[in-house]
Amino acid sequence: MNILNAKDIKKFDNWTALIYSEPGKGKTSMVKSLVGNTLVLSVDGMYHVLSGLPNVTIYTMDSAQPNDELGNFYRYLIKHIDKIDNVVIDNLSTYQKYWLNASGKVTKSGMPEIKDYGIIDRVLFDFVATLKKLKKNILIFAHEKKVEINHEGGGVYTQFQPDVRALDAIMGIVPIVGRLVIVTDGETQKEERIVVLQPTQATRAKDQLIGNIKTINQMDLLPTLQNQIIKERGD
Repeated sequence: MNILNAKDIKKFDNWTALIYSEPGKGKTSMVKSLVGNTLVLSVDGMYHVLSGLPNVTIYTMDSAQPNDELGNFYRYLIKHIDKIDNVVIDNLSTYQKYWLNASGKVTKSGMPEIKDYGIIDRVLFDFVATLKKLKKNILIFAHEKKVEINHEGGGVYTQFQPDVRALDAIMGIVPIVGRLVIVTDGETQKEERIVVLQPTQATRAKDQLIGNIKTINQMDLLPTLQNQIIKERGD
């Protein structure tokens, strides 16, 4: 147990953010806007957009051994923890699919067993919770999915959510959850990539840090969080 005095809390220090979107919308490119040394766990191997960045180390994962590789990545992270400012998981949706696929390969049916779904839920939640304890900036990417939700009074609506198992539990310990989308500016007709930070009926989102904006430019979100850290520290 740890006792904190509220006046000493720096809410932007060591933040955690979960950003989700359709594949190809620009999640990985957001890594370019991070300040400091960054370690990326590249689950899907889609790291080429980061080419040439001097402060980014990429740990590529063997998709055939997702469980072992998660442990190997964590050991590498702990070994180099003093040299790392930011940890990026790219991405959690693909990891859970690799994990379940590997589990299915050792069953008679070729499909994951019921117990496997409970295990991967725990693995994902424990992994995120463990990363948070490292006191680093944690950036997690995920794909999006459409979920049909029934109104209590009748009717059905569609909501976009991160394609991550144990979502409620994970969102409970992650202060920033945003959906990356491409919109067209009404005046210039130019496409813009923005992150939606406020929840609506159509979008699962959450912002417990910035708190006063509905959307933010794709490449402005992480600098905003890191600039707040600098201001709070008085650097």
